[in-house]
Amino acid sequence: MSLFNLLTDLEDQDIDTVTTVVRSWCEKHNVSVESECGGAAMTAAVNRVIAGEKTPESLYEAISIQMHVGRHKNPFA
Repeated sequence: MSLFNLLTDLEDQDIDTVTTVVRSWCEKHNVSVESECGGAAMTAAVNRVIAGEKTPESLYEAISIQMHVGRHKNPFA
């Protein structure tokens, strides 16, 4: 299932929360939102919202735990 299909299942407020949290996470880790890593962070956040985590704090923490920034920045390390 595509990210677009997952987003259509969310309420507008949840979409706003996800995009704000992912944008913030990407800025902190110097990752482009449009990059592979940014897309993976977006998918992780959407999946967490679908699972019931809806506060910005819990989403940010879930993304931080799930994502391995170093792997996405330098996959051969």
